[in-house]
Amino acid sequence: SRLVLDLNNDAQFPFATPHEGGFVGIASQNKLVYVSYTTSMSRNDYGELSSSLIVDEYSNDFKKVRNIIKIDGFIPTSEQYAGALVFDSLGKLYLSVGDGNEPKKAQNLNSLRAKILRLDVSKLKLEPEIVAYGIRNPFGVTIDSKDRMFIPQCGHKYVEAVYLLNDLYPSIPPNLGWPVFEGSARKIKDPLMFRDVLAPIFETNVRPGCLTAGVYLDDIESYLLGDFHGTIRLLKQQENGEWYLLHE
Repeated sequence: SRLVLDLNNDAQFPFATPHEGGFVGIASQNKLVYVSYTTSMSRNDYGELSSSLIVDEYSNDFKKVRNIIKIDGFIPTSEQYAGALVFDSLGKLYLSVGDGNEPKKAQNLNSLRAKILRLDVSKLKLEPEIVAYGIRNPFGVTIDSKDRMFIPQCGHKYVEAVYLLNDLYPSIPPNLGWPVFEGSARKIKDPLMFRDVLAPIFETNVRPGCLTAGVYLDDIESYLLGDFHGTIRLLKQQENGEWYLLHE
């Protein structure tokens, strides 16, 4: 084995690994590699360090080509960076972004926090598109062979949930409800109604939990899901479209 990339040397700012930060995602396409990571950037008006979530593009021998996106303003004690990277069949890159311990960012469409973003890496000027919002901490976002996106949601106190985007190019980005809803459980009083948010295909209140990653297995037509504490689950879709827990 050999070292091919050292983010301590390559990062634009000091490489940071506070809590859930550090090296957080990787994806490759067309002999290019995309890496997401966090850095500690500067001190804010209160003397606190501010962190950033960054995605950089590299050649397949890990020579840096360009920066893809840089999202500033995370506090260094943040535990919700996310940073998952994945491509769809059309070659568009998706980045999951956590709320950075600031839940109000989730319902704000002027913020890139708590969102699923799409980036067209074939273009020189990259303008992120919001694909979905209202998400607390989407660790292990994946896209299957049918271009469906599975989003495991690390819960706050009550509910762990999995969401499914059947359409990656909706006319209106779906709202997953956070912080008004945690899964299907209402957390705060708000005009937002559950009928107006995307309902999870699976949820559990088994704690501790924190659903972190999964992959759809075509050969058995099931979604394999893991959590931070070692529980493995299989979810399967019925003919009526509903999902159920096949194995735990």
